[in-house]
Amino acid sequence: MTLNKPLRFVGRLVTLAAGLITALLPVAWSLDPFRLLSGAFVVDQFLAIELTIAMSLTFFVASAAGVVRRYVRIGLGCSAIVLGLLLALYFGSDQAFFVQPTPALLTGAAILAFLCGAALWLGSGWRMALLMIGVLALGFVAQYFGPPFNAVPVRLDRYLTYMTFGGDGFLGRALETIASTVTIYILFGAAFVCSGGAAAIDAVARLLAGRGKGIAIKATVISSGVFGMVSGSATSNVLTSGTYSINSMRRFGVPAGLAGGIEAGSSTIGQVIPPVMGAAAFLMADVTGIPYGEIALAAAIPGLICIVVMVQQGEALARRYETEAVVGALDDERAALSPRLLWHLLPLATILGVMTFGDRATELAGILGTVAALVVGLFLVGPKQLLINLRQQWPSTVSTIAQLVVAASALGIFVAVLALSGLDVSLTLLIRHLGEQSLVLSLLLTALAALLLGAGMPTSGVYIVAGSLLAPGLVALGVPPIAAHLFVLYYGMLSMITPPVAFAALAASAISGASFTETANAAVSYGWIMFVVPFLFALQPALVLVGSPGEVATSLLVATLALICLGTAFGGKTALRRRVAVAPAIFAVTLLLVLPSEPHWWQWAGVGLLAAATLAVAARRDMRPWTHT
Repeated sequence: MTLNKPLRFVGRLVTLAAGLITALLPVAWSLDPFRLLSGAFVVDQFLAIELTIAMSLTFFVASAAGVVRRYVRIGLGCSAIVLGLLLALYFGSDQAFFVQPTPALLTGAAILAFLCGAALWLGSGWRMALLMIGVLALGFVAQYFGPPFNAVPVRLDRYLTYMTFGGDGFLGRALETIASTVTIYILFGAAFVCSGGAAAIDAVARLLAGRGKGIAIKATVISSGVFGMVSGSATSNVLTSGTYSINSMRRFGVPAGLAGGIEAGSSTIGQVIPPVMGAAAFLMADVTGIPYGEIALAAAIPGLICIVVMVQQGEALARRYETEAVVGALDDERAALSPRLLWHLLPLATILGVMTFGDRATELAGILGTVAALVVGLFLVGPKQLLINLRQQWPSTVSTIAQLVVAASALGIFVAVLALSGLDVSLTLLIRHLGEQSLVLSLLLTALAALLLGAGMPTSGVYIVAGSLLAPGLVALGVPPIAAHLFVLYYGMLSMITPPVAFAALAASAISGASFTETANAAVSYGWIMFVVPFLFALQPALVLVGSPGEVATSLLVATLALICLGTAFGGKTALRRRVAVAPAIFAVTLLLVLPSEPHWWQWAGVGLLAAATLAVAARRDMRPWTHT
């Protein structure tokens, strides 16, 4: 017993140190005063230390029954720390410039893969661990596939070495994104909660809830869309607004996975909402030569369609989950809003203001927003209570960061496999060939390629790659340049919510507590309109203001009428069996709306049939609420 006390004390110190390094190293790396860190270390050293310390923290804090399992976890955690130091020394030496599959590097790569898989199993579940193993195996055996999907031949030793020391894989850009920007915004979310900001937003949401159903969901769509418009980063937005919007939806009875999915989808669409549209729109102006004002104006109608449909869905979901008992209980708790709550807008305003200085200011905005939240907390809740809140929030915060860092490293394997095997390029080369036979088929393959290219990349990076590789092929097939570039931008950013990477869904799952798979599936299901709208304006370019004033007015009117009819048919209290019965008719009519035609009588015929189906459903409504079973 006497020996166990010092060991436990040392264990707590090591765990605390690992937590501090995992959480604060990205802040120091982003601030980097006078370039002290970047001048002495390379980014690979930073990523190696961040990853291995995060893995060790995962092993140290994981629960395990039995003495043997406990000592195994401790041994794995210590091994991760030693491996991190060795990797940092290697990347700081001249040998890192000439990567050769030596026995030492192969051993290090194998140990890193094993430790990452074990930490992923403990932190994110066995499904994620099996996904990493499956993708690793696929990347190697792809060389034995038949054309056009066969990869470049590679030896097993070179393949394993590349996954750790080749610039992608475990220490690639996927890890860099999570270990810098995302980590900083997790800290901001924790500081915002500790300062009382989340409680203030929750009070506002409860007050608004008394005026109608679905307010929490609708407010999430609108606020996340507006914030994502400025930030240009779906993941950063989730980790900012999601800290209160997800909890607000959960309070109204929305399941954890669905709440996270709604936040992830809403944050994603904000990246293409004018007038700001993040950094990607400015890049598009440079690539295409189209003035930025024209791009923002062209993106207005598709963005508005997505927002309107997602807001409409909030009403239907509210009737599923917001029972009268829940709303009534919340009505009893409503209190008058205090002007003091306005101070909680300061951290958000700080982030929005700093982000306007450019894409590189994203990390600085999160850091300054965190400082602003702590300052507001000092004045509103007091130093003592703020310290108590921070101590309570700290364990879950560092655990979340560690899990996301390990998951990002594993998901980086997916990006590396695409780059090494050339599967993404193979799909791109098929677009022109198949486009000669079917434009729709070509659009489908372009969408798939953009999703693959966008995996693990920020939106601006997605557009640089997808806009260069994919958009010219669509333009050659007759798609107007603005429609082609917006098409690849939409599907590139949708990788933020589409498995297997789905960084925005991954961040939302960490906040909601639901599984990554459940959250990503909910985000795709709730944000289905974002997958449909690009096909609408690719087949009907008038929706992006390409064409005569009459064509633009016709397409806009058709889209508006279709949205009203669809909202009436699928919203409100319409019974589930009515929705299932009308679904085939709605699908057929939608085809009439999007098929190119001269004159536009097909579109008007589609609107007429859709209106008739809507009236038929509305005339036979079930007046019972649509309850979830």
